[in-house]
Amino acid sequence: MKMFKGRGKLSSYMLAAAVTFIWSITFVATKYLLGYLSPGEILLYRVAVAYVIFVAADLHRLPPLDIRTELKIAAAGFLGITLYFLCENTALSFSTASNVALLCSTAPLLTGVVSHIFTSSEKMSGRFVLGSVFCLIGIFFIIFNGHFVLKLNPLGDMIALLAALTFAGYSVVIRDVKCDYTPAQIARKMLFYTLISLLLLTLTPVVRLHPSQLMRPAVAGNILFLGLFASAFCTWGWNIVIWSLGAVKANNLIYLTPPITMLFSALILDERITLFAVAGGLLILAGVYISQKIH
Repeated sequence: MKMFKGRGKLSSYMLAAAVTFIWSITFVATKYLLGYLSPGEILLYRVAVAYVIFVAADLHRLPPLDIRTELKIAAAGFLGITLYFLCENTALSFSTASNVALLCSTAPLLTGVVSHIFTSSEKMSGRFVLGSVFCLIGIFFIIFNGHFVLKLNPLGDMIALLAALTFAGYSVVIRDVKCDYTPAQIARKMLFYTLISLLLLTLTPVVRLHPSQLMRPAVAGNILFLGLFASAFCTWGWNIVIWSLGAVKANNLIYLTPPITMLFSALILDERITLFAVAGGLLILAGVYISQKIH
């Protein structure tokens, strides 16, 4: 695979930090857009924007791949983009941005379990379990940030957890993709299959379109942000992080999402933040540090 040769661990962590930061903001941006667009519609627009960006950056036709690799990339796109974001966006329709971010942040633990069961190279270690315990206790602290308990929604919570599980599946699948494509070309191919699946879903009630809402500057601006940064840059960047650090180590950094989302939810959506949230954030940071020492 044509990686960025010489990419060190530090640069991989820096890239992971940038992606995690952007993903943390997406919960807030999506929550806003749900006031105007349907969950599937938001995903369709942002994926379309991202795919156009990749095609415009390289107008050459991608060389063919063997069927096994093609299916892996298609599965990664379906699990990590189509299913994950449909579940996440739908969950945000029922719950707060902070709540959904918290439940989706169980993806690292689920990734460890899935990887432990289906692969031989990334087994759960004592440090991984200990770090996960710290992170989950931190998440538990943030859950008691007041509004979460009062607005508990079983359906929304189950959908958010399903999103975390699909992301775990994507991480394990994309980790084993080996071909001569660059990271950008793999991201482009993933987005192609995602776009095809979403266009097919427009024939069902899952993706309901309200294109007139795109005339609102704030709506269009948030869609462009999600397409350019959250879908294009983050799809490209997170694949690199997974290939560099491994699925388990990479996804453990997602534990950093809840405290960042809590901060932006407080600043933009006026969602309340307390000392419990601060304590939870510190525990999450400690857990991430411990879990990154799994090897």
